[in-house]
Amino acid sequence: MKYLNLLVLTIFLYTGTSLYSQTIDIGDGVTVAHFNAGWNDANSVSWIGDLEECNVVKVDIVAYKKMQTNHKIVVVPTIILFKDGEEIKRWQANVSFKIEDDIDVIQEAVDEQNLSDF
Repeated sequence: MKYLNLLVLTIFLYTGTSLYSQTIDIGDGVTVAHFNAGWNDANSVSWIGDLEECNVVKVDIVAYKKMQTNHKIVVVPTIILFKDGEEIKRWQANVSFKIEDDIDVIQEAVDEQNLSDF
């Protein structure tokens, strides 16, 4: 399944089209979910697809309101790091609807989760 998610992500990055999901496959391994809304596309986290060694899923909370409720999204964008289906860490936008942390901070958290298996 991980390879299928990577293939879908690769196609998404190559074609430049939006990849939004109604469900998040947060089973085994590390998954990073990017929650945003169409009205906030200007503040979308553009580098989210550049994260390595994890599955990346984008969720439009306007189109999929149940996902917003299920994951208690109160501000967009919100990034959630999951490990084997469990929420590990969350980054939420500031009052300007922007994520203050950068790719290095999120990638470090991903790497820590991947190394925790050893």
